[in-house]
Amino acid sequence: MDARWSVDVYHQKLNKIVVLNAVRLARVRRKNHIFLAISAWFEQHKRCISEKITLYKQNWDLIKNAITEHIRVLLAYPN
Repeated sequence: MDARWSVDVYHQKLNKIVVLNAVRLARVRRKNHIFLAISAWFEQHKRCISEKITLYKQNWDLIKNAITEHIRVLLAYPN
């Protein structure tokens, strides 16, 4: 009975460690995501200023290029 109790205690402690590490990792990922989002916004803003275009124009150019490339791929490989 004592051996079973020690296995249960070991399992509980292991679960706590795993959960704590998962929480820490989620926190780090969230901080990284926030940092990357802010730095991407700054890069977009710098480009808007240097090229003298609006954010909407910059985003539209990106979307337009992606759509154009996708259409090229579809036309190159018809099913």
